Amino acid sequence: MLTVMKEAELALLLLSMVGCGSAGARAQHGQPDLAASAEVVGELQLEELLHQLDLLEAEVYAHSPSEAPGNPIERCADHDREVMSRMLAFKLLMGKQQKKAADIKYYTLLQTGKPGALLPAIQLRRYYFEGLLECVLRLTGTGPRKAREESYVSLLTQSNFEAETSRGIVLVDFMTHGCGPCKIMAPELEKLARHHRGELRVGRLTVDRHPELNERFDIATFPTLLLLKDGKEVARLDDVRDYPRLLSWVQSALPGEISPMSAKSVPDGQAPDRDTE
Repeated sequence: MLTVMKEAELALLLLSMVGCGSAGARAQHGQPDLAASAEVVGELQLEELLHQLDLLEAEVYAHSPSEAPGNPIERCADHDREVMSRMLAFKLLMGKQQKKAADIKYYTLLQTGKPGALLPAIQLRRYYFEGLLECVLRLTGTGPRKAREESYVSLLTQSNFEAETSRGIVLVDFMTHGCGPCKIMAPELEKLARHHRGELRVGRLTVDRHPELNERFDIATFPTLLLLKDGKEVARLDDVRDYPRLLSWVQSALPGEISPMSAKSVPDGQAPDRDTE
């Protein structure tokens, strides 16, 4: 346990060495000035970081479903020294001894915290889940990890919402980053956006950071999907769907406007790549 504590403290020390201290000294030695960068991290950049983290968390749980024998996630979190040290570093930053308490504080900060101030917590949480994923892949024999595909999902904020949704067909995911089903939905939305780019756009909006938009559309549960055409609501869905069912719902709401990609030869939950057909 002492070794794990030292490794966790080292992770925090490395973060502070990058994020604090003399900007001039860091620039002289060619080191990134994270503290200066944090000051200019805006709402859109914050959402991009959190979206990638949501995709990472979804990937972890996709490789270790609840019915997986031996629960690989728990085995990694409770017995793998590297994973344990990364989580401990996150808990030290949050000032909480228990993981649940640290998670609660983290998600509370995400609701109202300034984007730049949230950067260290997001980095350490990503550091933890990257280690957790590596461990789960080893235990389940499903590695190595696949390369991350380019994202086609738009990250929406109060400032860009109208420009992104006022024309054409747009599917908006009203979600929160503390919502488990919202994370599960993230990779399915990526599939929809990737395979139907040019026909519709897909966006995600964090409702607790943009309550005005949440009130405007009267969203009560998360995730809620709104299908908009030229800025006007066409349909809404408030339960989690996989890619084939998502596509079917969109097609039924807009008959003849979204191409019927054939899924009869594709396993449920997967989709053919439009570029290779």
